[in-house]
Order: sequence, then C-alpha cells, then structure tokens
Amino acid sequence: MPENPSINIENEESLNEIVNRAKRGDEVALEQMCRYLYKKLYSYVFYRVRHYEDAEEVTGEVVLKIVKNLKKQKGNFYAWIYKIAGNAVIDYFRRFNKKAETSYEDLRQERASEEKPKELLNIDRLKQGLAQLTKDQADVITLKYMQEYSNEEVARIMKRSVGAIKVLHYRAVRSLREYFKRMGYEIKD
Repeated sequence: MPENPSINIENEESLNEIVNRAKRGDEVALEQMCRYLYKKLYSYVFYRVRHYEDAEEVTGEVVLKIVKNLKKQKGNFYAWIYKIAGNAVIDYFRRFNKKAETSYEDLRQERASEEKPKELLNIDRLKQGLAQLTKDQADVITLKYMQEYSNEEVARIMKRSVGAIKVLHYRAVRSLREYFKRMGYEIKD
C-alpha cells in the first residue's frame, strides 16, 4: 500500500471534507479522521474518568462507534461526536459501577508509593471539581478550556444558544470556585 498523504485538518471545513470522503469509503480519509478525533476526544474523556488507561479505552470505544455509525451521521458533526463521547463516559461509570465523585484521599492512596508531580495533582483536583458539576457545566468547561473552543463553537456543539453557554460557563466557574474553596485548594484570580 502506498504512503498515505498527510491530510491537514485545520478547520471545520477541512474536517467536513475528510468526513465526507470517509463516508464514501476513502480509507486514507477515514484513517486521518480517526487520528484527529482520537486526539481531540481523548482530552475530553480524560477529564471525566479516573485513570489514563480508562481514558484511552473509552476514547477508543468512542472512535469505533463513530466509524461504525459514520454513514448514518447527519447534522453537526462535532455535536454528534461529543454526544457519543458523553454517552460513553456515562456508560463507563455504569459499566464499572464507579462513582463520578472521587475523593482526594482515594487518589492519594492509589499512588501512595510514588511522588505525584504538582501538575498531576492539579489535574486530579480538576477532575474532582468537574465531577461536582452538572454534565452540561462540565461539558462547557471541558470544551472551552481543554478543547479551546469559542463560545460560538461550544453553542453549536451543545446545540444551545451562545447566551445559554455563557450562563452555563458562569455557573460552572462559580461552582468550581466554591468547591475548591471548600476543599482548601489555592485559588488564583
């Protein structure tokens, strides 16, 4: 098989072109789409589940569901993939009978033998905070800060108005601040 030419996904328009080609059976486009989506969806899933390995597994499942159902996809592609990812995270917690809320003490005990770098500690704290939010609030925080989408893009993905996204964002940030303050974590403005 010849080398696959690199497909550059720079914006929604180029992604739509690749998705359409993948829907028509173009294997190169399908491979590039999967690589792109895996990277994009991993960070979304990572902040929702407890372990790196679980995030990899759930993300892999999400990409497989996307590929399996790609020809049936209609409407906003990003809204569709994030809906699949959100449902997969819910299924993850159901399947493994795990709680979305994780205590800091549980996390400390899991890695008691190793020293935890400050960055990992902050990620764990963020995961704990996100678990305290509603699903929509956690989605807004994840999409805006981890995925770096604008309010307009988040609104399209979540099928809400920009105003609704701003309200969700405000409430989510306020809830996170209150949670971190209750936990005694340092909050920098």
